[in-house]
Amino acid sequence: MQTTYCLCIALTVCCITFVLSDVNLIRNAEPSLCYDNVDSPYYLFSTKTGYRVNQNKDDEEVKVKGCVAKQLWLMSRHGTRNTGTKDMIKMKEKLPVIFKDIKLNHKEGRGSLCKDDIINLEDWEFIANVTEDKFLVKEGVRELKGLGYRFQKRFPTLLLKPYVNESYEFQFTDSERTDGSAQAFAKGMFGKKDSSNVYMKKSGKPDNLLRFYRTCDKWLKEVDENPNATIEKKLFETTPEFLSMIKSVSDRLGFTSLRTLGDIDLMYSMCSFDKAWQPDDLSPWCAVFSENDLQILEYREDLEYFYEDGYGYSINYEQACTPLKHIIENFRQTIQESEVSGPKGFFYFTHSGTILKVLARMGLFEDAVRPTHRNRLDIHKRAWRTSLIDSFASNIAFALFKCSDDYRVTAYFQERPVRLPGCSHELCHFREFVDQYGLLAEKCNVEEICRV
Repeated sequence: MQTTYCLCIALTVCCITFVLSDVNLIRNAEPSLCYDNVDSPYYLFSTKTGYRVNQNKDDEEVKVKGCVAKQLWLMSRHGTRNTGTKDMIKMKEKLPVIFKDIKLNHKEGRGSLCKDDIINLEDWEFIANVTEDKFLVKEGVRELKGLGYRFQKRFPTLLLKPYVNESYEFQFTDSERTDGSAQAFAKGMFGKKDSSNVYMKKSGKPDNLLRFYRTCDKWLKEVDENPNATIEKKLFETTPEFLSMIKSVSDRLGFTSLRTLGDIDLMYSMCSFDKAWQPDDLSPWCAVFSENDLQILEYREDLEYFYEDGYGYSINYEQACTPLKHIIENFRQTIQESEVSGPKGFFYFTHSGTILKVLARMGLFEDAVRPTHRNRLDIHKRAWRTSLIDSFASNIAFALFKCSDDYRVTAYFQERPVRLPGCSHELCHFREFVDQYGLLAEKCNVEEICRV
């Protein structure tokens, strides 16, 4: 009797083990949730995030009691662009090869992508022209056109129509994507007809206002060419959580061995650019990643940009004093003359590296704790998050107001007013603004700052 009882227990345990194993296989083959069915997919892709995530749709006129807007200074990153030609060729040629293996894995019952996600990957086509190296795309044009339109709506008495060249200054770096961004912004601000009359100035070389870091010897030596500047990023790539992300992706795609980091990066880039190019559509390549995977990859980018463009090295922001000097000098001139004799609006179009350095020079988005390869989860509410502060078309603007009691300045980041360090309110007394930043502008000698 006891032998029979033990045999039954053994058979029952064996059956349970077999059933659980079978259930796990079924779960692995057909998950309960397809990426294709996700209503709110993850959309933060560091500096490759589209601007729709950050734009402020509220374009109501800015009205400050007892104040009149006298001048506006704006700097914007270019809109959504293509990736580089070399990367596009890799995407176009290698991703279909990777998918063939994914499809075979799925057919053989490995991986956890659902049928719809497999079909979406099968239907996916690379849509960009590989010869258009980092060119502005249609979505980028829409982003900048919308930005110009909304600022005109907010400051209609300052940014008057029809356009008059003497009243505004437009400048862009020596690149197709900033040129196209400036043109789109002007179209949105002044309309198609008037925008054709806008004089656009292309920066010369060296470009000390919009791309100062390109000729800053100290930055090139201490940061750009310094392996230690990327050490936190590289260390993060060796942590258990990063390696588990690679395993997570490899398992999800049904591979029995880990995919290379190069393959992970290629799929991640395609996911992020697909989403930036066509924000209303799902990117089939985003199905490759879980939300946690994407957050890990996003943080890796934040580590890179913090140390190469942000607070990681003081030379990053010390060299970014020229835009600040330009703002203070023009605002001072307007105040001294009582009425604006020069441009009422300054509009500059630049790149990620400039925007981040300027933000750091202004003392914005600095966390109490520096990001490292060890503390991602501890600082998940960090201010330095490039998806939010350096997406495509990220912008910072300063408006000078003449008020009944004083001149005041309001800074706008991503089209929303922000309180600057040293200012008691968002509508900052000009004297407070100068107390905080005047000395930095006064001592702004880029040649001296960048001397090795």
